[in-house]
Amino acid sequence: LLPDAMDSRSPKLVLRHFFAHRTNQTAAEHFPYVDLDSVGPYAYFPLQFQPEASIDLQATRFNNQIEIARQVAMSLPGDLTLVVKDHPAMFGLRPRSYLEKLEKTPNVKLVDFLIPTETVLRGARLVVAPVGTTLMEAAMVGLPAIQLSNLGTTLQLPNVRYHPDLTTLPTAIKEALQMNCDSDDYQRRLRNYVAAAMD
Repeated sequence: LLPDAMDSRSPKLVLRHFFAHRTNQTAAEHFPYVDLDSVGPYAYFPLQFQPEASIDLQATRFNNQIEIARQVAMSLPGDLTLVVKDHPAMFGLRPRSYLEKLEKTPNVKLVDFLIPTETVLRGARLVVAPVGTTLMEAAMVGLPAIQLSNLGTTLQLPNVRYHPDLTTLPTAIKEALQMNCDSDDYQRRLRNYVAAAMD
């Protein structure tokens, strides 16, 4: 067996991981998150589960999620704040220092990971993400989205605009905010997407 295989780890390593996980869970549960209702107009940046193939293999340029959130926050129009929510499956896996670094990022508001994604989407004006199922959820509620990576499945959604260039992201955001997600054409394309997935 490999030295770091799950069934051959030393008791010291098992205990270290156990206590680190519990410490991270406590930190996440008691973190002073921002009240979503107190945030004005906002764009939404959902943190991805990590490590994971979609973010670490298919979106390698965007896998430093704190830095990407910072870049997105700086690219927003002056009237928008960036709301960031952690992936629920990451509960206990990120240290408090990670959350604190996000919280201290200018124009970023970190909200509780227990808030349903649908609630966050209903109040957002835009979603920006490297990858993720949140892009599909945004399509279902008629919310424009910018995808930073070129993962093809979600790029076919009618609400998604592909824009990997962070230097011109402010312009792309302004254009995405003008997208009409209420039109008959949008609904037709969304139905076609769902039908293709079902087929």
